[in-house]
Amino acid sequence: MRDVLRAASAQRMSLPEYEADFYATVETVDGTILKTERLQTFREPGSPSWEAFAAGRWDEALRIAAQPNPELVQFFARLDTLGSGLHRLRIVELPLTPYLIWELNFLRFRAEAGERIRVLDAGAVSETERAHGRIPELMVAGSRAVYDVRYDETGLPVGAEKAVEPRVVEGCRSRILALLDEAEPFESFFYREVDGRTPSTSHL
Repeated sequence: MRDVLRAASAQRMSLPEYEADFYATVETVDGTILKTERLQTFREPGSPSWEAFAAGRWDEALRIAAQPNPELVQFFARLDTLGSGLHRLRIVELPLTPYLIWELNFLRFRAEAGERIRVLDAGAVSETERAHGRIPELMVAGSRAVYDVRYDETGLPVGAEKAVEPRVVEGCRSRILALLDEAEPFESFFYREVDGRTPSTSHL
């Protein structure tokens, strides 16, 4: 996908600009929303569950993650009304990082709220990544736009680059859909690799 994006004419956005633009685009989206996640560690200040995890309070992190989230349920229901839906491709490396153990627990509750999630072993993209670079962190909103979300060296989101050229959007969309076809359903991966595990936070 990185090779497709290199040829794109992209608009650079700050994080607030990206978030506002993405949610505005969602309101007129004409197809499924696709998300890729490739980095194995992110920072998510502002997320109470992540902050508890980062501070080593694992039971609290899980308890917060499990709290009912009517706004999230409403968001996914709204996407269904629009004929869309959010499909997340989570690429993982084994053994799982502490962050990923937290995130996959957190995603279990998003899946229950209506997000569609599949998990892919990083080995499946190793050849592609050797040729074109690491799979980017993307949000593809129907045929409207693709957002290449940018992070700093610590895993903190800092903004995005937006491309709207049809060949770029469709190029990214088709490749993500192909990887989703290869990926494993979230539930089976979670219960095999994650359920019951407690992450070490000593190096955070």
